[in-house]
Amino acid sequence: MNKSHEMSRAELMARVIPQAPVLAAIARENSFSKAAEKLGVHQSAVSHRITQLEEALGFALFARTTRQITPTEYGKVLCAAALETVDVWDAAFDRLEKFRTEGTVRLSVASALAMKWVLPNLAAAQQAGLEIALDVNDRPVDFTRGTIDAAIRFGAGPYPGLHSSLLKKAEIMPVASPGYVNGDRTFEEVIGAPDITLLRDAVGEHDGTDFSWEYYAGQAGVRLDAHANAKALYFDRSDLVLQAAINGMGVGLGRTLLIEGDVAQGFLKPVGPAIPMKSAYWLVCSPEFAKTERFQQLAGWLRDQMK
Repeated sequence: MNKSHEMSRAELMARVIPQAPVLAAIARENSFSKAAEKLGVHQSAVSHRITQLEEALGFALFARTTRQITPTEYGKVLCAAALETVDVWDAAFDRLEKFRTEGTVRLSVASALAMKWVLPNLAAAQQAGLEIALDVNDRPVDFTRGTIDAAIRFGAGPYPGLHSSLLKKAEIMPVASPGYVNGDRTFEEVIGAPDITLLRDAVGEHDGTDFSWEYYAGQAGVRLDAHANAKALYFDRSDLVLQAAINGMGVGLGRTLLIEGDVAQGFLKPVGPAIPMKSAYWLVCSPEFAKTERFQQLAGWLRDQMK
Protein backbone atom coordinates (compact mmCIF):
# COMPACT_ATOMS: atom_id res chain seq x y z
CA MET A 1 0.00 0.00 0.00
CA ASN A 2 2.96 2.28 0.56
CA LYS A 3 3.86 2.43 -3.11
CA SER A 4 0.41 3.71 -4.08
CA HIS A 5 0.76 6.52 -1.53
CA GLU A 6 4.10 7.48 -3.03
CA MET A 7 2.64 7.83 -6.51
CA SER A 8 0.60 10.83 -7.55
CA ARG A 9 -2.96 10.37 -8.76
CA ALA A 10 -1.79 11.07 -12.30
CA GLU A 11 0.80 8.30 -12.01
CA LEU A 12 -1.82 5.91 -10.63
CA MET A 13 -4.14 6.66 -13.54
CA ALA A 14 -1.28 6.19 -16.00
CA ARG A 15 -0.69 2.73 -14.54
CA VAL A 16 -4.30 1.57 -14.20
CA ILE A 17 -6.25 3.05 -17.14
CA PRO A 18 -4.33 1.19 -19.89
CA GLN A 19 -5.26 -2.05 -18.14
CA ALA A 20 -8.99 -1.21 -17.92
CA PRO A 21 -9.96 -3.66 -20.73
CA VAL A 22 -8.08 -6.45 -18.95
CA LEU A 23 -9.67 -5.67 -15.57
CA ALA A 24 -13.12 -5.41 -17.16
CA ALA A 25 -12.71 -8.75 -18.96
CA ILE A 26 -11.60 -10.47 -15.75
CA ALA A 27 -14.51 -8.94 -13.86
CA ARG A 28 -17.00 -10.16 -16.47
CA GLU A 29 -15.54 -13.64 -16.88
CA ASN A 30 -14.25 -14.18 -13.32
CA SER A 31 -11.37 -16.04 -14.89
CA PHE A 32 -7.94 -15.13 -16.26
CA SER A 33 -8.16 -17.78 -18.99
CA LYS A 34 -11.64 -16.76 -20.18
CA ALA A 35 -10.66 -13.09 -20.05
CA ALA A 36 -7.61 -13.88 -22.19
CA GLU A 37 -9.85 -15.69 -24.68
CA LYS A 38 -12.17 -12.66 -24.91
CA LEU A 39 -9.21 -10.33 -25.40
CA GLY A 40 -7.54 -12.60 -27.95
CA VAL A 41 -4.31 -13.00 -25.99
CA HIS A 42 -2.59 -15.77 -24.03
CA GLN A 43 -3.49 -16.34 -20.38
CA SER A 44 0.12 -15.70 -19.45
CA ALA A 45 -0.16 -12.18 -20.90
CA VAL A 46 -3.19 -11.42 -18.70
CA SER A 47 -1.50 -12.82 -15.60
CA HIS A 48 1.67 -10.87 -16.35
CA ARG A 49 -0.20 -7.57 -16.76
CA ILE A 50 -2.08 -8.02 -13.49
CA THR A 51 1.09 -9.00 -11.63
CA GLN A 52 2.90 -5.92 -12.95
CA LEU A 53 -0.04 -3.72 -11.96
CA GLU A 54 -0.16 -5.19 -8.46
CA GLU A 55 3.59 -4.66 -8.03
CA ALA A 56 3.29 -1.05 -9.16
CA LEU A 57 0.32 -0.34 -6.88
CA GLY A 58 1.71 -2.22 -3.92
CA PHE A 59 -1.36 -4.33 -3.17
CA ALA A 60 -3.08 -7.45 -4.49
CA LEU A 61 -6.08 -7.05 -6.78
CA PHE A 62 -7.08 -10.72 -6.83
CA ALA A 63 -6.80 -13.63 -4.44
CA ARG A 64 -5.82 -16.64 -6.52
CA THR A 65 -6.46 -20.32 -5.87
CA THR A 66 -6.07 -23.31 -8.16
CA ARG A 67 -9.78 -23.20 -9.05
CA GLN A 68 -10.83 -19.57 -8.97
CA ILE A 69 -9.89 -15.95 -8.55
CA THR A 70 -11.58 -13.56 -6.15
CA PRO A 71 -11.17 -9.78 -6.32
CA THR A 72 -9.86 -8.16 -3.16
CA GLU A 73 -11.49 -4.97 -1.88
CA TYR A 74 -8.95 -3.01 -3.94
CA GLY A 75 -9.70 -5.18 -6.94
CA LYS A 76 -13.44 -4.63 -6.63
CA VAL A 77 -12.98 -0.86 -6.74
CA LEU A 78 -10.74 -0.91 -9.80
CA CYS A 79 -12.79 -3.57 -11.61
CA ALA A 80 -15.99 -1.54 -11.14
CA ALA A 81 -14.26 1.55 -12.54
CA ALA A 82 -12.85 -0.50 -15.44
CA LEU A 83 -16.29 -1.83 -16.34
CA GLU A 84 -17.71 1.70 -16.43
CA THR A 85 -14.80 2.93 -18.51
CA VAL A 86 -15.09 0.14 -21.08
CA ASP A 87 -18.86 0.62 -21.34
CA VAL A 88 -18.36 4.33 -22.03
CA TRP A 89 -15.85 3.61 -24.79
CA ASP A 90 -18.05 0.88 -26.29
CA ALA A 91 -20.90 3.37 -26.51
CA ALA A 92 -18.56 5.96 -28.03
CA PHE A 93 -17.39 3.54 -30.73
CA ASP A 94 -21.02 2.58 -31.43
CA ARG A 95 -21.78 6.25 -31.99
CA LEU A 96 -18.72 6.69 -34.22
CA GLU A 97 -19.91 3.73 -36.28
CA LYS A 98 -23.01 5.68 -37.19
CA PHE A 99 -20.92 8.27 -39.01
CA ARG A 100 -19.92 5.80 -41.70
CA THR A 101 -20.93 7.07 -45.14
CA GLU A 102 -21.45 3.59 -46.59
CA GLY A 103 -22.86 0.30 -45.43
CA THR A 104 -26.09 -1.12 -44.12
CA VAL A 105 -28.65 1.09 -42.41
CA ARG A 106 -30.30 -0.66 -39.49
CA LEU A 107 -33.94 0.45 -39.58
CA SER A 108 -36.53 -0.42 -36.95
CA VAL A 109 -40.19 -0.55 -38.00
CA ALA A 110 -43.43 -1.79 -36.46
CA SER A 111 -44.66 -5.18 -37.61
CA ALA A 112 -47.68 -3.87 -39.53
CA LEU A 113 -45.67 -1.36 -41.54
CA ALA A 114 -42.97 -3.96 -42.17
CA MET A 115 -45.43 -6.45 -43.61
CA LYS A 116 -47.64 -4.07 -45.56
CA TRP A 117 -45.19 -1.48 -46.90
CA VAL A 118 -41.49 -1.92 -46.11
CA LEU A 119 -41.00 -5.51 -47.29
CA PRO A 120 -42.77 -4.92 -50.64
CA ASN A 121 -40.44 -1.93 -51.20
CA LEU A 122 -37.11 -3.43 -50.17
CA ALA A 123 -36.26 -4.40 -53.73
CA ALA A 124 -36.61 -0.73 -54.72
CA ALA A 125 -34.21 0.19 -51.92
CA GLN A 126 -31.61 -2.24 -53.24
CA GLN A 127 -32.03 -0.86 -56.76
CA ALA A 128 -31.41 2.62 -55.34
CA GLY A 129 -28.16 1.39 -53.78
CA LEU A 130 -29.51 1.52 -50.23
CA GLU A 131 -28.82 -1.44 -47.95
CA ILE A 132 -31.45 -1.77 -45.23
CA ALA A 133 -31.39 -4.30 -42.40
CA LEU A 134 -34.84 -4.48 -40.83
CA ASP A 135 -35.51 -4.72 -37.11
CA VAL A 136 -39.21 -5.53 -36.76
CA ASN A 137 -40.23 -4.31 -33.34
CA ASP A 138 -43.45 -2.78 -32.02
CA ARG A 139 -41.67 -1.15 -29.08
CA PRO A 140 -39.89 2.23 -29.18
CA VAL A 141 -36.18 1.99 -29.95
CA ASP A 142 -33.52 2.85 -27.37
CA PHE A 143 -30.93 4.54 -29.59
CA THR A 144 -28.43 4.79 -26.72
CA ARG A 145 -27.73 1.06 -27.07
CA GLY A 146 -26.20 1.66 -30.48
CA THR A 147 -27.74 -1.31 -32.33
CA ILE A 148 -30.29 0.61 -34.46
CA ASP A 149 -29.58 3.57 -36.74
CA ALA A 150 -33.11 4.88 -37.30
CA ALA A 151 -36.77 4.00 -36.87
CA ILE A 152 -40.08 4.82 -38.51
CA ARG A 153 -42.69 5.79 -35.94
CA PHE A 154 -46.38 6.40 -36.38
CA GLY A 155 -47.70 9.04 -34.02
CA ALA A 156 -48.31 12.71 -33.38
CA GLY A 157 -44.59 13.53 -33.17
CA PRO A 158 -42.10 15.07 -33.04
CA TYR A 159 -40.21 13.07 -30.43
CA PRO A 160 -38.22 14.94 -27.74
CA GLY A 161 -34.54 14.09 -27.57
CA LEU A 162 -34.51 12.59 -31.06
CA HIS A 163 -34.12 14.00 -34.53
CA SER A 164 -37.62 13.73 -36.03
CA SER A 165 -38.30 14.08 -39.77
CA LEU A 166 -41.88 14.07 -41.04
CA LEU A 167 -42.19 11.49 -43.80
CA LYS A 168 -45.89 11.42 -44.62
CA LYS A 169 -49.20 12.52 -43.16
CA ALA A 170 -51.81 9.82 -42.78
CA GLU A 171 -55.49 9.23 -43.43
CA ILE A 172 -57.78 6.58 -41.99
CA MET A 173 -60.67 4.80 -43.71
CA PRO A 174 -62.83 1.70 -43.28
CA VAL A 175 -62.15 -1.16 -45.68
CA ALA A 176 -63.61 -4.61 -46.36
CA SER A 177 -63.30 -7.42 -48.85
CA PRO A 178 -65.26 -6.66 -52.04
CA GLY A 179 -67.87 -9.31 -51.26
CA TYR A 180 -68.45 -8.46 -47.59
CA VAL A 181 -70.52 -5.29 -47.97
CA ASN A 182 -73.36 -5.83 -50.40
CA GLY A 183 -74.79 -3.01 -52.50
CA ASP A 184 -73.87 0.65 -52.46
CA ARG A 185 -74.65 1.37 -48.83
CA THR A 186 -73.21 4.47 -47.24
CA PHE A 187 -70.82 4.17 -44.34
CA GLU A 188 -73.58 5.25 -41.97
CA GLU A 189 -75.77 2.44 -43.29
CA VAL A 190 -72.92 -0.04 -43.03
CA ILE A 191 -71.94 0.86 -39.49
CA GLY A 192 -75.46 0.34 -38.21
CA ALA A 193 -76.27 -2.83 -40.10
CA PRO A 194 -76.88 -5.98 -38.00
CA ASP A 195 -74.82 -8.11 -40.39
CA ILE A 196 -71.64 -6.04 -40.01
CA THR A 197 -68.78 -6.92 -37.66
CA LEU A 198 -66.25 -4.26 -36.73
CA LEU A 199 -62.61 -5.34 -36.68
CA ARG A 200 -60.71 -3.44 -34.01
CA ASP A 201 -57.03 -2.80 -33.31
CA ALA A 202 -56.83 -3.10 -29.52
CA VAL A 203 -53.37 -1.50 -29.42
CA GLY A 204 -54.12 1.35 -31.80
CA GLU A 205 -57.16 2.33 -29.77
CA HIS A 206 -55.03 3.05 -26.70
CA ASP A 207 -51.59 4.14 -27.96
CA GLY A 208 -52.47 7.78 -28.53
CA THR A 209 -52.46 7.59 -32.34
CA ASP A 210 -56.28 7.98 -32.69
CA PHE A 211 -56.34 4.81 -34.75
CA SER A 212 -59.80 3.84 -33.52
CA TRP A 213 -63.39 3.50 -34.66
CA GLU A 214 -64.39 6.17 -32.16
CA TYR A 215 -62.02 8.69 -33.73
CA TYR A 216 -63.10 7.82 -37.25
CA ALA A 217 -66.83 7.90 -36.52
CA GLY A 218 -66.50 11.20 -34.65
CA GLN A 219 -64.63 12.83 -37.52
CA ALA A 220 -67.09 11.40 -40.06
CA GLY A 221 -70.07 12.63 -38.03
CA VAL A 222 -71.45 9.14 -37.51
CA ARG A 223 -72.62 7.72 -34.19
CA LEU A 224 -71.49 4.26 -33.10
CA ASP A 225 -74.47 2.48 -31.59
CA ALA A 226 -74.53 -0.39 -29.12
CA HIS A 227 -74.88 -2.91 -31.92
CA ALA A 228 -71.66 -1.79 -33.60
CA ASN A 229 -69.74 -2.12 -30.36
CA ALA A 230 -71.30 -5.48 -29.54
CA LYS A 231 -70.37 -7.15 -32.83
CA ALA A 232 -66.61 -6.61 -32.78
CA LEU A 233 -63.47 -8.70 -33.11
CA TYR A 234 -60.23 -7.49 -31.51
CA PHE A 235 -56.67 -7.89 -32.74
CA ASP A 236 -53.36 -6.59 -31.40
CA ARG A 237 -51.88 -5.54 -34.76
CA SER A 238 -53.32 -3.41 -37.54
CA ASP A 239 -52.04 -5.74 -40.27
CA LEU A 240 -53.98 -8.59 -38.66
CA VAL A 241 -57.10 -6.41 -38.77
CA LEU A 242 -56.57 -5.93 -42.49
CA GLN A 243 -55.93 -9.62 -43.09
CA ALA A 244 -59.16 -10.43 -41.25
CA ALA A 245 -60.96 -7.93 -43.49
CA ILE A 246 -59.45 -9.57 -46.58
CA ASN A 247 -60.75 -12.91 -45.29
CA GLY A 248 -64.29 -11.50 -45.11
CA MET A 249 -64.52 -11.40 -41.33
CA GLY A 250 -65.72 -7.79 -41.08
CA VAL A 251 -64.96 -4.13 -41.72
CA GLY A 252 -61.57 -2.94 -40.52
CA LEU A 253 -59.86 0.39 -40.27
CA GLY A 254 -56.97 0.95 -42.62
CA ARG A 255 -54.51 3.81 -42.82
CA THR A 256 -52.08 5.31 -45.27
CA LEU A 257 -49.25 2.96 -46.37
CA LEU A 258 -51.01 -0.12 -44.97
CA ILE A 259 -53.90 -0.45 -47.42
CA GLU A 260 -52.86 0.95 -50.81
CA GLY A 261 -51.40 -2.34 -52.02
CA ASP A 262 -54.39 -4.44 -51.02
CA VAL A 263 -56.83 -1.94 -52.51
CA ALA A 264 -54.88 -1.77 -55.79
CA GLN A 265 -54.85 -5.57 -56.04
CA GLY A 266 -58.57 -5.82 -55.33
CA PHE A 267 -58.27 -7.56 -51.97
CA LEU A 268 -59.92 -4.65 -50.15
CA LYS A 269 -62.21 -1.79 -51.05
CA PRO A 270 -63.04 1.39 -49.13
CA VAL A 271 -66.50 1.48 -47.55
CA GLY A 272 -66.26 5.03 -46.22
CA PRO A 273 -64.45 8.33 -46.84
CA ALA A 274 -60.80 8.93 -45.95
CA ILE A 275 -60.37 11.04 -42.79
CA PRO A 276 -57.12 12.95 -42.02
CA MET A 277 -55.34 11.83 -38.85
CA LYS A 278 -53.36 13.79 -36.31
CA SER A 279 -50.74 11.06 -36.40
CA ALA A 280 -48.21 10.73 -39.19
CA TYR A 281 -45.14 8.73 -40.19
CA TRP A 282 -41.86 10.04 -38.79
CA LEU A 283 -38.27 9.01 -39.35
CA VAL A 284 -36.50 9.27 -35.99
CA CYS A 285 -32.87 8.78 -35.01
CA SER A 286 -30.17 10.16 -32.76
CA PRO A 287 -28.97 13.71 -33.50
CA GLU A 288 -25.56 12.24 -34.42
CA PHE A 289 -26.92 9.89 -37.09
CA ALA A 290 -29.05 12.70 -38.55
CA LYS A 291 -25.79 14.43 -39.59
CA THR A 292 -24.63 11.51 -41.72
CA GLU A 293 -24.87 10.90 -45.43
CA ARG A 294 -26.54 7.54 -44.78
CA PHE A 295 -29.40 9.33 -43.00
CA GLN A 296 -29.87 11.71 -45.91
CA GLN A 297 -29.97 8.79 -48.34
CA LEU A 298 -32.48 6.91 -46.21
CA ALA A 299 -34.75 9.91 -45.62
CA GLY A 300 -34.69 10.88 -49.29
CA TRP A 301 -35.52 7.37 -50.44
CA LEU A 302 -38.37 6.98 -47.93
CA ARG A 303 -39.96 10.28 -48.94
CA ASP A 304 -39.72 9.39 -52.63
CA GLN A 305 -41.34 6.00 -52.06
CA MET A 306 -44.10 7.43 -49.88
CA LYS A 307 -45.24 10.05 -52.39
